Amino acid sequence: MKVIICGGGKFTRYLLSRLGDLWRITVIDQDESRLNDLPALYPIVEKAVAGDASSPVLLDDVDIASADYVLVLTNNDKVNLAAARYAREKGVHHILALNNDEDLEKKFRELGIYTLVTGNVIGSTLYHYLQDPRINVFPVAQGRGEVVEVEVLREHWLMGVGIGGFEDPTWRIAGVFRGGELLDPDADTVLKESDRIILAGKRGFFRSVCTHLACAHVPFPMAWGSGMLLILSGGDETAVESMMEEAMYLALNTHISHVVILRHGKAPHPEALIEEWRSNFDVRVRVVDKNPLRDLPDLCREENIGLVVLRPLEKSFLKALTSSEMMELAHSLPCPMLVSRRSMPYKRILAPFHRAPRSEMALETAIDVAEELEAEIDAAVVHAPDFIHDEHGREQNTPNERFSRVRELSHLRKISIGEVSREGNPVRELTALAEAYDLMVVGSSSDEKEFFSPNIGELLTERTPCSVLVVAREPEL
Repeated sequence: MKVIICGGGKFTRYLLSRLGDLWRITVIDQDESRLNDLPALYPIVEKAVAGDASSPVLLDDVDIASADYVLVLTNNDKVNLAAARYAREKGVHHILALNNDEDLEKKFRELGIYTLVTGNVIGSTLYHYLQDPRINVFPVAQGRGEVVEVEVLREHWLMGVGIGGFEDPTWRIAGVFRGGELLDPDADTVLKESDRIILAGKRGFFRSVCTHLACAHVPFPMAWGSGMLLILSGGDETAVESMMEEAMYLALNTHISHVVILRHGKAPHPEALIEEWRSNFDVRVRVVDKNPLRDLPDLCREENIGLVVLRPLEKSFLKALTSSEMMELAHSLPCPMLVSRRSMPYKRILAPFHRAPRSEMALETAIDVAEELEAEIDAAVVHAPDFIHDEHGREQNTPNERFSRVRELSHLRKISIGEVSREGNPVRELTALAEAYDLMVVGSSSDEKEFFSPNIGELLTERTPCSVLVVAREPEL
């Protein structure tokens, strides 16, 4: 096949390095220095001609009419248009031209010239990367269409959803990669974690995909379950009513479908509040004689519970020294746990952050809650002195390293996250900060406690003046 290439730049050299022996290449460039080494480096280059690629005389000299392909790759769009037009006049069927001038695009199209708009390709890639680096976008149809690749993540609502339910006038699902294999999807194909969906559509449909697929997180607390479990155990009637009022506030403003009230022993039974619950939700009341905490994990799974609400547990001095009872309970549950201190409405939310996986999950949960309640959210980083390590004894990363991830999450979720930095004892600094907040969201990675050795999550849950939402487990999908 005979190819005439106008322009001897980097695109041409890359192409020449890929082509095999069956091609016969002529390269034209005004700068002779760019041509001198081409025949030696690439034996398929039969001619290297110095001159103006838009000159009909020069193009006739290289017998452009006999070319199978003409590639016009100079850095001058007008030269590219002139050379491409002359090639078309000479009857060349396959012509491709670089073009970065939108005003010339119509003229190329009228000639039936395939154009490669490098600025659009690079600019589109940069734009989409800045919007969401988890999504790959590739321009097609000369920049007028796009192919989008989206990974199905654990926390996205499309996990377990059949693709037959996706309808949009601007894009279509073209395929699904699973385990490296391309599936031919039909309406019954159910999406799984780590699937990569391939979508094709018109230019600019990325935002629709981001809104409805890739960037859409499951509303709180539905990643864990759609129900709320209230534990009424001990305390006077006023304390129980306060807890129920806070739980009602949260249930009405998040995605709760049903409520299970677990009443233990002589706990108060506020009839009026329970009837108010019944007017808004499907309510089931269970009365238990034995310790209600013992069978909670099984009950949560049985009732599809996404959030457990309880009052702070009372501790004896001995238990305080030898166990982290709240964290043990939080880690036994398949869903988050809210320790109620009646600090609603949640206008300001604080999320301690130290880049551990559970801490990051807690921050994302705090973002979910903040979005649903239209609350402000701050991430707090406490840099402890060198002699203080995290609960696993590891050295801590720097505040700037932690905030870099906070900023990334802020960008990905399109929500403003304030940054609060402190130095000192983490428990003391965070509990002091919490005075100005209505809810603290804590991620716990450990429920262990050595004798006289604190569990930071336990101490935060005990000492924080506002309500505390503890996230200790990933959703059981």
